[in-house]
Amino acid sequence: MKTTVRSLLSCLALSSLLAGGLAVGAEFDPSAEKPYRVLVVIGDQWDDPDSYYIGGPRVSGKDFSDVATMLKVWGVPFDILRLDQQRLQINRFLNGIAEPNYGCVIWMADPEKLEGFSANYRTMRSAVEDYGMSLIALFDYIKTPEIADLVGVDYQGTATMDVKNEKDGFAISEEHFVTAGAVGTVLPPTDQSTQVTAVRCKAKPAAKVLGTLGEHPQLVVRDVSRQTKTVWIGGGRDWLNEYAVMREVFRKSLVHCLGYGVFNDNFENTLVFVMDDMGASDHAYGLPEWHYPTPGKEAIIKYLVEPLEEYGFVMVQNVTPGYVNPVTRRVENPWTIEKFVDPYGNVQDYGSTKAGLDEGLRRGVFEIHTHRVWTHMNWDLDSPPGPWWDAPLDGERARGAWYNEAYDFVRDVPVPSNDALFLYKTGYDAIKRQFDIAPLAVSLQPIGTDERLRHGNGRMAAIAGYGISWTTKYIGYDRLVHFSIPEMIPERLQCHDLDVIEKSDSEITGPLRELRKMPAVTLIAAKVTGSRAVDLTGGRDWIESRKDKRWIGFNEMCAYLHSDIDVSSADGLAIRIRYDDHYCRHFAKRSSHWTLELADRYREPLGRQIGIEVDGKVEKSAPAARQTLTLPAGVGMHTVEIRSE
Repeated sequence: MKTTVRSLLSCLALSSLLAGGLAVGAEFDPSAEKPYRVLVVIGDQWDDPDSYYIGGPRVSGKDFSDVATMLKVWGVPFDILRLDQQRLQINRFLNGIAEPNYGCVIWMADPEKLEGFSANYRTMRSAVEDYGMSLIALFDYIKTPEIADLVGVDYQGTATMDVKNEKDGFAISEEHFVTAGAVGTVLPPTDQSTQVTAVRCKAKPAAKVLGTLGEHPQLVVRDVSRQTKTVWIGGGRDWLNEYAVMREVFRKSLVHCLGYGVFNDNFENTLVFVMDDMGASDHAYGLPEWHYPTPGKEAIIKYLVEPLEEYGFVMVQNVTPGYVNPVTRRVENPWTIEKFVDPYGNVQDYGSTKAGLDEGLRRGVFEIHTHRVWTHMNWDLDSPPGPWWDAPLDGERARGAWYNEAYDFVRDVPVPSNDALFLYKTGYDAIKRQFDIAPLAVSLQPIGTDERLRHGNGRMAAIAGYGISWTTKYIGYDRLVHFSIPEMIPERLQCHDLDVIEKSDSEITGPLRELRKMPAVTLIAAKVTGSRAVDLTGGRDWIESRKDKRWIGFNEMCAYLHSDIDVSSADGLAIRIRYDDHYCRHFAKRSSHWTLELADRYREPLGRQIGIEVDGKVEKSAPAARQTLTLPAGVGMHTVEIRSE
């Protein structure tokens, strides 16, 4: 007999009500299933008035960046309610037909900075008790009786504590789904010390204390009903960033509160190898401290393509598709420039470079994306103190400020928004026409003194069609997330195409800060100058020493970050994962993997064997708390259904 998760949960919900569960009105049954979506409630941590850029100068509370990073990397859908601009009003928690829009609320707003209807805590109680949304409260943000009561503690104030040893430390001591694998942990480690704002409180009878800081409860869970849970995770505000065990507790709390979780774990032990600058004209006409011949086809194949193919790895080529040509005073296609000798005496053959890139693409070891935006050069090469076009090598061309697109460092002004959009679109179009590939990654560089444009650049990039910046930023129409937890994203190995050029006696290389101290005449006399990062021509150690990593490209990273996850519970538990044919095209011919986690209340009624149906194909397995879902190749919608067998 097959029993769906939905029918099991309906029975559980009915028994909960018969046992004296919450009495609610006819408008909504709080025991009903909730959406797989989270609402993050913050206070004044977000400084972006447009609510787009999460990170950098636009975030004053790093804990907010950490939570956004975890949710985005894992693939958990989330929205943000910011109480410096918005109010605690119940419709902010509901959908268009006044039903819950979220399965869980994450509370991280500082009550001491809230006032008026932004501190209308009755709304939080209604969301939890009347509408059945679970609640995770973080750190010392429960320092108001109303929020503390919801998570099951009596608030008695706060105290600044110097945590130095195991006796004073944050100790996880009780077994529970939330603490699985973490019992016995004491933070900080014994060789460290830290200062924490601890909430002084006592647990209420209905709550269970899982961890303490000194004598004070700091990790507390409470069952509001069989479906609705609350969790309070205390400790330091930076602990989600600092300690992997706290990230695991937070993740387990999400599963406990939502009932299940579908997570992206595919960035663990990964590496993205990035090479910049192929196609850039500054190899030939740029800085005295940065010039060399563009790599030829033979060198590209010998030092990159063949080793990568042998190991079965892929790398990213961030090319510069706009060639700033001082001879014609316009931007051109670099790959059609005729072979020439540059002012430094180097033979420049960009056509041969393109042939090497094409061979890497043909063998499946290269991804092509844009470096910087289009030309790697200032948007205005004509106005004073230019023109740049015919300036001497040891004169205006020697100013590094000319070689950046995202901000006009030459004149210390932002690039006009419409021109910035033109640059992003044109760089995108150039790659598409030159390589028949739509690039997904682009550089979002710091823009100097005017931070207003930095987050605007992300919107421009999103409009142009980009979905990721390096390994550090998600670019979307909804928001730009600058990932704040390095351990959660791929390691990045980065170099320039200079590293494909064989070393010679006629080169001056080293750290750029040291080269810039040298006389221009000395640098101009050398054929090769610049900063080498990875020894590609001296053997295979660069790849052999990293062979235990899983090498991925920006396409795979972008695909996971832009996946849409939803759940339908109309007829069983159906997890729907949609892959956009642009951002997620990596999966068109490749399988993908997600981690499914089930809370005890979902897993235990399933019995000893479950059927997991992926796109119509059923596999049987034991109902483990954590297991891998493998989706077949293909973009569009994939459906995973779970049932008891």
